Parts: sequence; C-alpha cells; structure tokens
Amino acid sequence: MPIASTLLASANLDLLSILSAAFALVSTYLLYKTYLLPNFLSPLRLIPGPPVSNKYNPYRLPFLGHFLEILVDEAGLPHRRWIEQYGHIVHYRGPFNNLRVVIAGPKALQHVLNTNSYKYIKPPRINRALAAVLGNGVLLAEGDVHRKQRKMLNPAFSHKHIKEMVPIMAGPAAALAKIWSSRADEAVGQVAEFDITVDLGRATLDIIGQAGFGYDFQSLASPKNELSNAYKTLFDSSSALLQFLRTFIPVLNSIPFESNRTRWKALQSIDRVTTKLIDDKRAEALERQKQHTDSGNELDQEEVEDGKDLMSILIRGNEQVGSLEEGKLTDQELKDQILTFLAAGHETTSVTVTWMLHVFSVNQAVQRRVRKEILTHIGHPSKDKPLSYDTLNALPYLNACVKELLRYIPPVPTVSRVASEDDVILGYQIPKDTQVFISPAALHKLKSVYGEDADEFKPERWLDPSLASTAETLALLGNEKEAAATKLVTPDMAWAYLPFMTGPRNCIGSKFALIETKILLYYLMVDLEYHPVPDFKFKKSARITWRPFPGMNLRIKRVSDDTAL
Repeated sequence: MPIASTLLASANLDLLSILSAAFALVSTYLLYKTYLLPNFLSPLRLIPGPPVSNKYNPYRLPFLGHFLEILVDEAGLPHRRWIEQYGHIVHYRGPFNNLRVVIAGPKALQHVLNTNSYKYIKPPRINRALAAVLGNGVLLAEGDVHRKQRKMLNPAFSHKHIKEMVPIMAGPAAALAKIWSSRADEAVGQVAEFDITVDLGRATLDIIGQAGFGYDFQSLASPKNELSNAYKTLFDSSSALLQFLRTFIPVLNSIPFESNRTRWKALQSIDRVTTKLIDDKRAEALERQKQHTDSGNELDQEEVEDGKDLMSILIRGNEQVGSLEEGKLTDQELKDQILTFLAAGHETTSVTVTWMLHVFSVNQAVQRRVRKEILTHIGHPSKDKPLSYDTLNALPYLNACVKELLRYIPPVPTVSRVASEDDVILGYQIPKDTQVFISPAALHKLKSVYGEDADEFKPERWLDPSLASTAETLALLGNEKEAAATKLVTPDMAWAYLPFMTGPRNCIGSKFALIETKILLYYLMVDLEYHPVPDFKFKKSARITWRPFPGMNLRIKRVSDDTAL
C-alpha cells in the first residue's frame, strides 16, 4: 500500500480523479451503446420498427427498450403485432436499447434458416445455459460439428426405424391410460381431477427411455423416480425471469441459493443416469461380441441389428466409422446425444399432449369427432388390433388436430440466431453479432396468412384442399357454409408454419415426436373424456418450452356409451 500511495502521489493522482475518470469512461460507453449507436450509427436503425415508447415504457427509458413488452406479453404477441404492421423484417430494442431483428416471410426465413443456416448460429450465451440440461448434442452444436453429428444420427431417425418403434412407444402410453382410468373409477362420482402435466412428463420419459435407449426408467410405476423428478425440477421450478437472469448474468448460476442447490442436485442426477446408460450400452455390446467370439460363429444380420432403440443404432453406426478424423463421435459427444434425446425427446411431446387435451376439454365437439374417427378406423386396444405407424397416419382429423395444435401453441414459441458475419437480409445491412429472432408463435397466427380466425383452434383448416368438395371432407368441416368460411392451409403458406423449424438445422426428431403424440392421444382418448376445471387459472409460460403454469388441471372420466361415437 505505501508503494501504491507513493506512485499515485508521484503521478499527481488521487482516488477522486480515478473514480471521475472511470465514471466518464462508463458514461461515454453507455451513451454510445444506448443512444448514439441505435439512433444514429447502426444500420439496423434503417429497418422499420415500433417506437421506443410503449405501454411498458411510456417514458422511453433506454435501458428498457421493448424488453418488458417481450417479457410480460404472451410469447410471440409483440412480434406478431410488429410483423403485421411493419413487414417481414422489423427492428426493435432489447435492454439498453440493443437493436434486435425479427424476421418473417419466405425470403427472409429461407435466407437465415436454409441458405445461410450455418452463418446464423445459436446465441452462445443461451447455448451455455442450455448445455447443462441438453448437452452439446445435435440441438446445440454448430458448423462442422453439427454436420458430423447430424450425419451420424440420421440413420437412427429414418422412416424405417421410426415405424419399428411404434409398439415400443405404445407400452408406456397404454400404461398411462390405465392409470388414469383407474383414477377416474376410484374418484368420487367417478370423475378425477388432477394436474395432467406430471404424468405426461413421466410417460414421455418412459417412452424415450425405451425407444431411445432400450431402457425402462419406470417413471410411471415409481412416482419418486429420480430422473423424472430431476427434469420436473429443471423445467418447472424456475420462473421465466429467473431463467433470463441466469442466462445473461452467468455468475448467478454459481451462487449457492436454495434454487441453485436444487438445480445442481437435479443436474447431478441426470449426469449419473446418462453415464450409466453409456456404460450399460458398452457392456451389452462387449458381451454380445464376446458370446459370438467364444462360439466361433459369425454374426447374422438379426444379431447384428440387435437393439432397435436410437442409441443402439447410433452406437452401431459410430463403431463402423474408423476414426475421429473420419467423423466418429467421441465418448463425450455420445453422452451429449443422450442428454439431448432425454430432455428434448420427452419435454416437447409432453407439453404438446398437455395442450391438446386442454384444447379438447374446451372443444367437446372436436374431442368427440377425434374419438369417433379413432374407434371407427382403428378400434379399441382391447380388440388386439395392432397399432401401426400407417394406421395412425391414415386418420385425417386426428392428423389435422395435431398440426393445428402445433400451430396454435408451438412447443417452442421463439428461437433466435446470431449473425456470425456481416450480411444483408431483404436489402438491409445486418452487422455481425446481430441477434435475429424467428417466432413460430407469431408466424402461426398471422391473420394475413391464416385468415381472420387465426386466433382460433380450427383443425379443419388442415384438411386436404384437393378434397374440399368431397362428402367426407364436407362432413369434417361441418357444413358447406363452414367449409366456404374456412381458409385451408396450402403449400405456399409453409413458411408461416415452423413448429420444427426448417432447413439443415430442423428438428431431427420431428417424425418421432409426431407419432409419439398420436400414440399417446390414441390410448388416452378411446376410454377417457376430458373437461375443464371451473375457475382453474393458468398462463402460458415461455421457459425452455411453452408450458402451462402452474400446471394443467383437468376433469377426467370414463367415456359414457352415448358419447363414445
């Protein structure tokens, strides 16, 4: 300290001068970032966009921008308003007046998600936050790493393998239906009332366990299951604001708050389970190889393909690659795929089915029509008629309901990308590091695309336009008047329907998720009917996925004879 004091004194500096200089530097930087850059210097200011003043920031405070509007309003709603008003590329302001861009329209979306998909990377800050839950697997990887992982994973998600997984997926779905039926039978008045999100999360975890890894997590059988409770903690316990703060102020993740300690424990549980899965798969492969080596017999094709789950297929394919230089996945990359399969593979489907059953509960005519179609074309599971990929996809109204639900409440309402280099979109300069947003929640409800009823749940819009005059289609539409008022979805509208994104980075598991959703709905619809709980309040909470908060309570009872068909 004496030396430091001497140096300061010799330089004719004092503490006040140092603080004054520091304040001047910070003030100058903030003036540049919050005022000069967004208002006079950034080329993004030339893109059309809403005024800074809004209902949550009436005094144009620069550190707020449109941040509160995005945070408080339902996901996608501000973006939708701006797209409808200003066009297919819009600028708005995040915290501290940081200029951001939201895009719509076929040209802009094609440019970012297809033509230049690897130049628009996922935000590194968000990736770091998600990696603890999702791993650095195919969902988060970038560039050549993503290409390599995608190439290795494609065979596991082939049409052939997805079709073979239907009987595997059916087991947990049937078990869930049985649990809910028993609960309804035992309830007072034979009407059960409970939060369906918990059981659906457990069922989809069991499905991904068996179809993804050939492993039974027994989440439905054991309510205290370590893994299902760990994911429930991660997806349910943090508010949207807390998740935002953790993402943008990473040091908060290291402070031993009670919420963080709970989160750390959940992550440790997931790490322990995924490590065991890898070890078990390796042990199975070694044992199988040893048995055949000892017997002196060559492996036949059926034995080579033993294990039809995603991970077995991936490991077999990976072992056929000679080296890391040739594209072989490392042990860590294999583990990252497990984390991705587990989290993304069960969470998105569970929230989709949750929202679907809610929508059925408030649209009884739609619910009855789906049940009638299922029973007419497939029948009851008790008849031992095999459930198949083709029979489920041959149900036009069920398929329309699933498509419409993914439009109406997409599992992931908004995604973002960051420009890794200077670019041009629709004639506007996009500087490097600009954050570009794509909002399915906004695109899916554009009245300019879907018509004036875009805010309504209307499965009929997805019926085949080429069959619009047939008797079957008219019957599904209700009547000729309703048919004439329904704007059917056509291929030219595809840019405004992105539940699984598009391009080289689209969701690799989309076919898996769609058939899993239909299987669950089949088993949950044939014997059970769903009704809303009076006065139960919830909101759509945009976290990692778009979940109902604090849950989704429904009334569930056995289907009566007069409503079965």
